[in-house]
Amino acid sequence: MNIPEKPTVLYVDDEEDNLIVFRSAFRRDFDVLTTTSPDEALDILKSKEVPVLICDQRMPMCTGVELFCKIPPTVENVRIILTGYSDVETIVSAINSCNIYRYLTKPWDQPELKHTLDMAVEKYYLQKHNASLLLDLQQANEQLEEKVRLRTKELNEEKEKSERLLLNILPDEIAEELKQHGKVQPRRFDQVSMIFLDIVEFTKIAEQMSPEQLIEELDYYFQAIDTIFSRHGVEKIKTIGDAYLAVTGLPVPNANHALQALQAAIEILDFISQEKEKRTAAQKTSFDVRIGIHSGSVIAGVVGNTKFAFDIWGDDVNIAARLESSGEKGRINVSESTWRLVNGRYKFEQRGRVSAKYKGEIEMYFLK
Repeated sequence: MNIPEKPTVLYVDDEEDNLIVFRSAFRRDFDVLTTTSPDEALDILKSKEVPVLICDQRMPMCTGVELFCKIPPTVENVRIILTGYSDVETIVSAINSCNIYRYLTKPWDQPELKHTLDMAVEKYYLQKHNASLLLDLQQANEQLEEKVRLRTKELNEEKEKSERLLLNILPDEIAEELKQHGKVQPRRFDQVSMIFLDIVEFTKIAEQMSPEQLIEELDYYFQAIDTIFSRHGVEKIKTIGDAYLAVTGLPVPNANHALQALQAAIEILDFISQEKEKRTAAQKTSFDVRIGIHSGSVIAGVVGNTKFAFDIWGDDVNIAARLESSGEKGRINVSESTWRLVNGRYKFEQRGRVSAKYKGEIEMYFLK
């Protein structure tokens, strides 16, 4: 898979200032094309290869979703909506009609957007590479039809392995829907609890370890967290470096989603504490974590058509992330919505309204 040194990224926005900031931020890493005109964007897409298309949603001539729908089906690219509006219906529309890769809100965080663009570029060239391989395979199959029939048993065994792998990366209900229909319909879940977990001072710890040691340590901790979450019915969504996102209350609704999330978080802190005690005695490096929990609503669905990933979107996901970043190591920080669902079962320390990046002030509580 050959990826150019500076892959092309096209950004469409009706505000010239936004285009200038975007070009300045990413011109060293990408061949950045910008335009305020949806029609000019379509001309660019027809005339040259553009792996990643990023578009503002609210534009006077047409919305970002409408622009995506105008792109000819023969034009392949990875599409990202970047907007200052958090519109759940827009998210659903974009996922359903435009095969959108990500939905990001302004103001964007440069490292986060850079990471998203890198992943989008990788996805595009992986799909292109896979398409080439598929064409080669189809040509070979035309010549080897008889051998294919003789290998039916082997292929069936491979299919079973693939299904088992699918069950490892997607929830059972989602994997079954994908197998039956070839796609998963995005759905809204109004009663879920999101858990964000992050390793404290991870960068400093990483500087003291070799890459092999670091991966081994992360794998050890995350496997233990996976086991705890599984025991409490918590659905793992993804890990992003040293961070971990999980959710309760989907894909099967559960009225006790907040309690399940809190119980799992408590057990994780117990594990971290016990591990730290053992490692301190042995003079080994140990991890501390911050945990944030928020209850609300999300849109859930599967992204990708070659490398499937079950993901969740919505403003409440961002709030959950802010709960984690506004917490303290070794503590569980919950929002008011979560506190209302579990209050009486556990004791909390009211923190009052705490300023959270891009979200203003949020009522927060520490679990005692």
